Amino acid sequence: MLKTHKMAAAAALLCVAGPLAVPLMAQPQYAGGNRPVTLRAMDDLDPCSVGKVADQWSEGAVMVFPGDSTDLDAVDHLPGGTKVWLCDSNEAGDMVGIVYSLEPGTDCGVSTPVSADRDYLGPCSWGWVKSQWIEVEAG
Repeated sequence: MLKTHKMAAAAALLCVAGPLAVPLMAQPQYAGGNRPVTLRAMDDLDPCSVGKVADQWSEGAVMVFPGDSTDLDAVDHLPGGTKVWLCDSNEAGDMVGIVYSLEPGTDCGVSTPVSADRDYLGPCSWGWVKSQWIEVEAG
C-alpha cells in the first residue's frame, strides 16, 4: 500500500511540475570533459578547412581526444600525413576539433555550408588534437 502511495505522489508531482520536471531529471549530453566538434554556420562558407597531421609525426602518431583537453584519455591515434577536416577550436586555440576517416575518399559531410551551428555526429570519426600537430592545407 505504501508503494502505491509513493507512486501516486510521484505521478502527482509530475502532473503539477509538468514539462519543468523533465529538464531537472535529464543528464547532460556531454560530461566528463567530452565536447563535441561543432560545425559552424558561416554565411556560404564550408564549416571546415582541410588539413593534415604534421609530417613530423610520420614516425609515430598523434592522440585524438574526446574533448578539448589532453587530460582526457585518447580515443584514437593518427599517423603523420593523415588528412583531416578542421572544424572547431577551443578558446585558447591550442586544441582543434577535427573530423577524419582512415578510408580514402570517404565523404564526411563537412564540405558544404550548414544553415545553423550543429554538433558533428558522423558518419566519420571526430575528436580533438593539439593544434601544433596539424597543418592547414586549404580553407
